[in-house]
Amino acid sequence: HMINLLETKRIKEEIEKKPADYLNIIEKASMGICITNAEGMFVAVNENYTKIYGYKREELIGTHFSIVVPDGNKEYLKKLHDEFMKNKFEILRNWEVKKRSGEIMKISADAGYSEKINGKPHKITFVQPD
Repeated sequence: HMINLLETKRIKEEIEKKPADYLNIIEKASMGICITNAEGMFVAVNENYTKIYGYKREELIGTHFSIVVPDGNKEYLKKLHDEFMKNKFEILRNWEVKKRSGEIMKISADAGYSEKINGKPHKITFVQPD
């Protein structure tokens, strides 16, 4: 399953137009979406994201995104997140991620940058299990 880049583009544009409505916008999407702040903490996750990873929403909000990253990749992904916040751009990638059960799973991910959500820099990550 490759991620639908037309869909991610549409969602990014919709959030830029109506940032106050970002929670409703991500909830309606067919893919998993998480929003992290500059420090890499989960600010929002949609229902599909929680289903993919097996977490409850409240287990993720306020937690560092590396909770879904396999141990060997945590530092590397933290570095990439910091670079993304600086460069505001990331290429579509395939990753191995870790579900709540500890099971490793492959996903494809796309990312968008926004400064409209609460007036601060955020990363919007779109996730599709392979």
